[in-house]
Amino acid sequence: MKKVLVFMLLALSLYANEASVAAKKLGYINSFDEGIAKAKKEHKMMMLVLVRDGCPWCKRLENDTLSDSFITDETKNFVNVLIDRNAKMPDYYRTPIVPVVYFVNPNTKESMFETAGYRDVREFLDDIESAQHEYNKIKK
Repeated sequence: MKKVLVFMLLALSLYANEASVAAKKLGYINSFDEGIAKAKKEHKMMMLVLVRDGCPWCKRLENDTLSDSFITDETKNFVNVLIDRNAKMPDYYRTPIVPVVYFVNPNTKESMFETAGYRDVREFLDDIESAQHEYNKIKK
């Protein structure tokens, strides 16, 4: 019985780390609080990506869109955070829909622009441009 319990706990701990593995692979931060602190310090907007373990559309967003060189170049203007939707963060970001991306004002912690569902590279580039436009309006 103990061996079964240990095996189940080990399997669950490995399964629960998909978001942290993806964040590391992409060079993203895996903590809402760390992301906000860095975004404030660097005076950048935070791009918050929420995913769920076992979500095929989340994996596709991570592997096809976020890892694309055009997206990598464009997101250098943000502090990039990728976390599981159940991670520690303000409740108003919790959603049953994944993947979801919020572009967050670091001073207010409010979303300036958001998108839900898988986005291909072209769509995501448009989202980045729209988010940056919204952020630039408040910086003036």
